[in-house]
Amino acid sequence: MQSVRCVIANIPQEILADIVQNLVGISSRIKIIDRVGSIGDLPQVLQREPVDALILGMDDLPLPASELELSKQLGGLPIVGLDNDGRRLIVYVDNVGGCDLVKIIEALPINANAKGEVA
Repeated sequence: MQSVRCVIANIPQEILADIVQNLVGISSRIKIIDRVGSIGDLPQVLQREPVDALILGMDDLPLPASELELSKQLGGLPIVGLDNDGRRLIVYVDNVGGCDLVKIIEALPINANAKGEVA
């Protein structure tokens, strides 16, 4: 099975970036290609090696317009946006197909305490 090649970018907290890299490194299907401090360093990485997804540190969730534009500039590269505290994320995938949607939903963590009620 082919690995998903990822770049970690824009996570200013070194310890959080280390934790993310170690966690995704556990999977045999995920390969961290590089880790860069800022979005501005991405073009150099993308010229060197193909990348399948971007793990992006973000100040704001949901995905701001600047990150949506970034995805377009990077050829529709999927973005996993990770909030600065590391507890929330958002996934942006352009041109998602039905099978992709099902796989993403199946991969969601199940909250045993959720009751599906609106407060």
